[in-house]
Amino acid sequence: MKKALSVLLLFVFAVSMQAQTTNSKFVKAMEKALAVLDTATTYEHWLDASNNFERISLKETKEWLPAYYVALCQTMAFNLSKDAEKQELFAKKAQEFVDKADKLQPDNSEIYVLKSMVSGLFIRINPMVNGQKYGPIAGMELEKGMSLDPENPRGYMQKGISLFFTPEQWGGDKVKGKELMEEAEKKFDTFKPASTIHPAWGREMNEAILEMANQ
Repeated sequence: MKKALSVLLLFVFAVSMQAQTTNSKFVKAMEKALAVLDTATTYEHWLDASNNFERISLKETKEWLPAYYVALCQTMAFNLSKDAEKQELFAKKAQEFVDKADKLQPDNSEIYVLKSMVSGLFIRINPMVNGQKYGPIAGMELEKGMSLDPENPRGYMQKGISLFFTPEQWGGDKVKGKELMEEAEKKFDTFKPASTIHPAWGREMNEAILEMANQ
């Protein structure tokens, strides 16, 4: 009996150690991929980063973070590209991977804020055609993201940026947008990501647009 118990405990320990090793490799791979984002200044840089996260996503099929970052990188590539055809490809890939992240981790504030950003990309591709469809979707996604975690600064930032840059005739409000970005700035001061690989981006973007708003 004692021998059987010892064998069982040894097996449990071995499985536990293997899981920890696998998790450690995943975290290190993610940290390495995230480090590239600090120096990304062109859409090509963001696509390279996206490829890194996509490779991790193919290996770690149960993890939502790699898919989330693929969608984020594609969104940033869209923002830095001036080629309409490429922008449409970036938007579609961002949609594919943010939906994948959502399936792996339902009702997550970070994912819903990003889903709203991705819906906004389709509006920007063709405002007259896509605005009526994606406008309400983007709004609902953002409100859900903010309600899931009222302390998430990226929700306030995204809503503020959206209001600031949307024309008044379509519901934009520069004053309200600025106020929301100021609120985001306060929340960035107290926000603590769940780990070294969880979303922590956006502060510099928020500061840059706030500076523009104050001019």
